[in-house]
Amino acid sequence: MVRKYVWAGISVVLAVLVFRLSQGGDSASFFLTIRELAKPLATVYLALFGQPEFALVLAAGMMVACVALLGGFWAGQVRRTLDTLKTITSSAMLIMGEPNDRRVGSMKRLMESSPLLIDEWRMFESTLLDAGQGAQRRAYSTIRPQEYFSMEAMESRGLDFRFYVALPNYFVGVGLMFTFLGLVAGLYFASKGLQMGDLAQARQALGQLLAASTMKFVSSVVGIGASLVTSMVVRHWQRKVQAALDDLCRAIELCFPLISAHRLMGDWTQDGVAAAVSAPRLPLSPAPQPDIAGQAP
Repeated sequence: MVRKYVWAGISVVLAVLVFRLSQGGDSASFFLTIRELAKPLATVYLALFGQPEFALVLAAGMMVACVALLGGFWAGQVRRTLDTLKTITSSAMLIMGEPNDRRVGSMKRLMESSPLLIDEWRMFESTLLDAGQGAQRRAYSTIRPQEYFSMEAMESRGLDFRFYVALPNYFVGVGLMFTFLGLVAGLYFASKGLQMGDLAQARQALGQLLAASTMKFVSSVVGIGASLVTSMVVRHWQRKVQAALDDLCRAIELCFPLISAHRLMGDWTQDGVAAAVSAPRLPLSPAPQPDIAGQAP
């Protein structure tokens, strides 16, 4: 949404500039147009950054944004995902007590009850190998569940860790940007004071520059602090979700033991040899005897 507004503003500025140039204006009028367009923005910018309290407001706003983003991510996505994975895992452990021939149906009903896991289960179910007859019937997994029930699958279901992993860099960038904007404003006010002939006013302007610079660095400090906190919290949540996925995959493998491709190939070879040995043999016809000229009769 913010990106749309930025591009809209840039488009309006470019449209105005093109319109002025199309009216036959020269380079002087072009730069005058830019100055007139930038003057209101510069006035607001200098008025805001000329106040020492503005740095504290920025710092407080960054802290509130950090807490709000992390809190919304936890309440809206992470906690819901963890609760679902833990509930499904607990129910999957109970399925282990059921007869082998009923586990696929029970696990299917359990997985399809959760929109978070239904698609991954359907893909994994297609890889199960059904073996045996009657009470000896049992399903084996030919591919490990981790191939389907993974962090990438959770992200495709709305658990957007990618944005929150990059969020610390945004906080650092915003803090540095406001710091340099504040320094530019402080240098502007200091230069205005130094242009006056009074030495006392010049010293006062330099003092204001140093004081303003000190306050402006608060945004950088808060930005770095928010970056560290966000990074540690998001990494911790990632480990918790990954641990919950590992527990779920372990429960699935206990219900459907993994059978390797090497074992499958070995069983296939043995079955093929047994079929060849047990196949009925036809009597062989006598081979034709070559005549004296070496021609078959």
